[in-house]
Amino acid sequence: MNIYQLSGLDERERGFTRQVECTCDQEEYHAILRYERVRVHEHSTSSESSAIQNLINTLQTQGYTQLRSQLIFREETYLGSQELWVDYPDVESVEGQKPSRLQQFLQWLSWRKPSKPDSNSLGPC
Repeated sequence: MNIYQLSGLDERERGFTRQVECTCDQEEYHAILRYERVRVHEHSTSSESSAIQNLINTLQTQGYTQLRSQLIFREETYLGSQELWVDYPDVESVEGQKPSRLQQFLQWLSWRKPSKPDSNSLGPC
């Protein structure tokens, strides 16, 4: 079993770092992430990196962003930070997809711009 460190922003734009366990059983590779109440399990028949990429794709469709991984255990050998981080580019936002909290906040600010007083209004009482 190899263990990777995965970090990024979750769907609520909170930073996180968790371990991903990668196993191989009967020529199928598995990548398993546990984060809060969520357990994501993806697999691939081709390679461990494909299983991790499938996991990343699943997380990105759930709104996770700025994802990156680093191998920290190769079987029982601790590698620490010897291995390089692998960055996974964010997927382009799709038309109709829920805007991020930052986008929602910026939209809220633009709606709250003070309007010019109406010349026909009586003004304050």
